[in-house]
Amino acid sequence: MSNIKIICDTMNDLPEKIMDKYDVDILPATIIFEGKEYKAGVDIDTDDFYKLLRNSESIPSTSQITYITYKEIFEKYVNEGKTILYMAGSSTASGIYQSATIAKNDIDGDVHIFDTYSLSVGGGMLIYEAAKMVEQGHDIEYIINKLEEYKNKVNVYFSVDSLDYLHKGGRISGTKAAIGTLLNIKPILKIEGGLVNQVSQVRGTKKIIPKLIEELKLQIGEDFSGKDVYVGYGDDLELRDKFIEIVKKELSPKNVHTFRIGSCVACHSGPSVFGLACLDK
Repeated sequence: MSNIKIICDTMNDLPEKIMDKYDVDILPATIIFEGKEYKAGVDIDTDDFYKLLRNSESIPSTSQITYITYKEIFEKYVNEGKTILYMAGSSTASGIYQSATIAKNDIDGDVHIFDTYSLSVGGGMLIYEAAKMVEQGHDIEYIINKLEEYKNKVNVYFSVDSLDYLHKGGRISGTKAAIGTLLNIKPILKIEGGLVNQVSQVRGTKKIIPKLIEELKLQIGEDFSGKDVYVGYGDDLELRDKFIEIVKKELSPKNVHTFRIGSCVACHSGPSVFGLACLDK
């Protein structure tokens, strides 16, 4: 059995069946919703969170994981003789990487902090690769070197059906949201540089899935036969199933994985969110 312990946070999303297979600890961020605080995935599960989100006029916010939380979890596994690999959500989007690094520097142990430089399944795909390498018996230096190589090959695209959350969360201006809503414009977003950027747009919900597929092909090419593709969804299960079938038909990948877009991301996107991702390795 490997001596490496992988820890991540809820800024990352990955299919539960993959997380359950590997020994990965997930540290929850705090969601602040209508005056109440919830630990993501602990005090409130994703289904209940989406119900709250769908039925409320309020926009939730998140607060980052604290220094003391990092220090306690790192000390726990260091005292068990573990080598720790903490895979943090993007350092450009949150201060958690810095908090984890400060905690690491305050304890005596073999702790490695890796900046995924991504969000949601972008970090999740890297965690999956790390977990497989741990299972295969690779040492920590090999794993980190491969992760540094892989993180430049992460491709994550997504879109939202409503611009309200992007506007209320300060991601787009009120004028842009109003015009976009009037013209039925849907943004095509990409996680790049550790942040969310708009790369394109379409008019109408029906055009979103074809455009997400088009953007992914532009990055990776036409041949997905040896690749895993990830389909992300919020609370629209009917659209998820349709999305999966279209991806299978249009891309013919080796595997199609589905993942629920977690509450830390959905706070900023709203419940009508869907994404497409692939690690081009």
